[in-house]
Amino acid sequence: MKIEWSKLSTDGLSDNLAKGVSASYSALIDGNIIVAGGANFPDKLGFEGGSKALYDEVLMYNFDDETWRQVGTLPQKSAYGVSINSINGTYWIGGNTDSTSLNSVYHVTLKDGEVNLNQLVSLPASMDNFAGGEINNKLFVAGGSVDGIASNSIYMLDLNDDDKWIKLLDFPGIPRVQPVISCLEIDGKEYLFLLGGFFTGDSQNIPAMATDILRFDISENKWDVVGAQIDDNLNPFSLGGATAMPYDNRYIICFGGVNHDVFLDAISTQYAIGHDDNLSSDEKAIKNLEFSKNYMTQPIEYYNFNKEVRAFDTHLGVWTTIESNDNCARAGATLVSGKDSFYLVQGELKPGVRSPDTWKGKIEFE
Repeated sequence: MKIEWSKLSTDGLSDNLAKGVSASYSALIDGNIIVAGGANFPDKLGFEGGSKALYDEVLMYNFDDETWRQVGTLPQKSAYGVSINSINGTYWIGGNTDSTSLNSVYHVTLKDGEVNLNQLVSLPASMDNFAGGEINNKLFVAGGSVDGIASNSIYMLDLNDDDKWIKLLDFPGIPRVQPVISCLEIDGKEYLFLLGGFFTGDSQNIPAMATDILRFDISENKWDVVGAQIDDNLNPFSLGGATAMPYDNRYIICFGGVNHDVFLDAISTQYAIGHDDNLSSDEKAIKNLEFSKNYMTQPIEYYNFNKEVRAFDTHLGVWTTIESNDNCARAGATLVSGKDSFYLVQGELKPGVRSPDTWKGKIEFE
């Protein structure tokens, strides 16, 4: 298995969007790649007094003149939702604005060169930083923050009977923020695979990275652990902030994500500061600022985001590294895939720094 890569032009990305965004919504409709919303730090980082900006522009790439142009506007400036691209359509779900989390669900269509958002039944709770997938006209969303709390929840919407979302059996283990989902049909049965994610801790539990691979049997409403995220050196790797897609009803191909050890050390340090009863509120604020100044200002190489493109074989339960590619070393990218190609959209190169680059990939076999 190998991937043939090509980079889309960034022409047409103007003003602060030219700096790239993470956690955007994306769609692939009739061969057209569409990107909407997203977040970045256009000026200073948070510890420097800057603030994160969110966007509402909907952009489409014109392959003829290799230029992005605006084809619509989101109802609100938003990011950190889920984009589900399937043969039955594209869906943009949840996310957050600069003040609230969202429960919205949109079916995305393209008509006469303009994007239309058709609202479907809302989520039963607001959700952001979660994962989603689709199989046989059923949508699934899981993990992330649900009404502001890191969650083990999973919900399903049957598009053939779209009057409500159904809560399914919570997944086991720690809550998972920024996990990935892939849905596959194996031997006539529908499965959802949940990988990656992280948990920043609470009053009873310390921070942790999720490395168990969970499989949900949709018909039996049952979870099983079917593998682990272990690299060639038998070390755990992270898929927090990664992207993933199913392939050939057998493989789950994963791109990017934060480094397991670097990120766990960061969230553990912040957790320790926040839960140190010997520190006053002011002292905690000072220590958090010192941590941010050091952590956020390291070179890109320090964070060691995953360069590896890895494929999990759901039949054999083993990982294969397809390639190692600097272009995939990003977190918070968005991935949409069609029959022959996929697109890896923007994302961050390190905390606070985005990339405007979108890559087209095509999987081939040698």
